[in-house]
Amino acid sequence: MMLIAVLCLSVLQRASAAAVFPFSSLSTRNATNRQKIVDIHNAYRRSANPTASNMLKMSWSIEAENNAKNWATTCNQYHSQPAARQIANITCGENLFMSSYPASWEEVIQSLHSEYDNFEYGVGAKAVGLVIGHYTQVMWYKSYRIGCYCTECPNDGVRLKYYYVCQYYPAGNYADRINYPYKSGPSCADCPDACDNGLCTNPCPYEDQYSNCDDLASGDQCDTYQIVKEGCPGSCLCKNNEII
Repeated sequence: MMLIAVLCLSVLQRASAAAVFPFSSLSTRNATNRQKIVDIHNAYRRSANPTASNMLKMSWSIEAENNAKNWATTCNQYHSQPAARQIANITCGENLFMSSYPASWEEVIQSLHSEYDNFEYGVGAKAVGLVIGHYTQVMWYKSYRIGCYCTECPNDGVRLKYYYVCQYYPAGNYADRINYPYKSGPSCADCPDACDNGLCTNPCPYEDQYSNCDDLASGDQCDTYQIVKEGCPGSCLCKNNEII
């Protein structure tokens, strides 16, 4: 999904609040900026309301950053194809943001998260037409690696020339679960032995392909049925309370 910030008289309040940064200072080739992006995401994830029992702590992914760079530098304002944002055959989610000025990473991520005002846990969008997908991807419990990139697009009459792309591994926003981007409950209730200040640190590195893998992988079905073993690698291989 795409978010837009315009520095002009029509959004005077936003314009007056915008700080001016040298665009080069926002580069994610800079380790400080990478950590800042991770920390801001984790702060929002820790502040989930209602609280999350299975929210994973995020860390930086060079692979996701490189994929984000590949897309950002095309200056295409639409989402990249899923095949262009894969890591080890697992698709990443994607948030896009464009601005007429060099917005700070704090502002970019705050804008993504601000759709919280449109969202009600367990219900989804509070009203038809309200956008929530940027927020739900930021808060998707299983997305535990992130990579972002920003670029300045050619100034060919388009005001929104500063383009920010963030990719999230693995992708969130599954249509049948978007109203529940995480499991509600006491912080770290699902990971009491792997908790860092309210966030779980024990991700399962495998991704289930079916929503009912919990049932499919019960008993010895992973060993008995190849389709279960291949379609439910998370539930079949992560047996030590990892977050699946």
